[in-house]
Amino acid sequence: MPDTQIVFLLSMPRAGSTLLQRLLMGSGVCKTVGEPSFLLRFLGINGDPILRAATYSEALVETAIDDMRKAWGGFDACYKKGVHDLAVSIYDGLAGEFPFFIDKTPRYSLIAEELVELFPEAKFIVLWRHPIAVMNSMSTTFREGRWEPHSFDLDLYHGMDQLRAICEKHPSRVHQVKYEDLAADPEKELASLGAYLGIPTLGDVANRELTKGNDGKLGDPTGVKKYSKVSPDSISEWERGIRNWYREAWVKKYFTGERAEFFRKMGYDIPQRMKDGKVPLGLIDGIRDWLYASRVMSRRLLRPLGSKRRLRRQAKKRGYFVAYR
Repeated sequence: MPDTQIVFLLSMPRAGSTLLQRLLMGSGVCKTVGEPSFLLRFLGINGDPILRAATYSEALVETAIDDMRKAWGGFDACYKKGVHDLAVSIYDGLAGEFPFFIDKTPRYSLIAEELVELFPEAKFIVLWRHPIAVMNSMSTTFREGRWEPHSFDLDLYHGMDQLRAICEKHPSRVHQVKYEDLAADPEKELASLGAYLGIPTLGDVANRELTKGNDGKLGDPTGVKKYSKVSPDSISEWERGIRNWYREAWVKKYFTGERAEFFRKMGYDIPQRMKDGKVPLGLIDGIRDWLYASRVMSRRLLRPLGSKRRLRRQAKKRGYFVAYR
């Protein structure tokens, strides 16, 4: 039996990755299990310790790994080979008789470059969605409609930039899909993806009912229950979420620099109603969002993970707060 074809499906949280995962499952040749996530424990060892939170001190582990590197020049190569071989064995076992295994883990955006380097035999799908749609979906799904962008800085800034980097650096290895295009014309997008993966009949899945889940506990908690087929209904509904001065100010700040240029090339821009000046002031609603975000920033991010001074210093360096919760 040939080795399993490993496919990494990378995206932001709330970008539609569970939908695409369910579509791939419908092909009959792809196996998947929720969001495997286990490589987050093994990779990212060259990163900033602030990207991790654990009961042990991640900074001490970073120091220990640095000591081993200095003591033996072969440490990195040995470690990477070990992680690669372990992961391949796990994927082969999980795939069973299926020729493809899909690892759909949104937080793999943090280790995207390492995955491309470590798995030269793998195929990579990057699923994009309008970043403000992502933020709005995070708000409605995880915060009961409260606008709290600071809690998702890790994804909206660091993760988004990592995905952008691998798409620009490895265009021949990464197949990019836009959620909006997938929802509007699933047969066309799936056919194109099938040509990349080597699944010539993937486009046929567009007309079938979606599988009821993704064989795991992690994934989209709402779309699985709400949709049995691909629907274009959610393409632009997020624009109604930009409804006050606080949210409008955040969107304008986020859409700046190289990131904004990349988004615009993909057809993503600030909502037209913002350009037309039609977003309501929403004074009280905006103050409510601002107060909630400020409270959460203090209670849930700064205090549990260390001194405010250290995190503010990192935020000044990066331009945004980065922390796991």
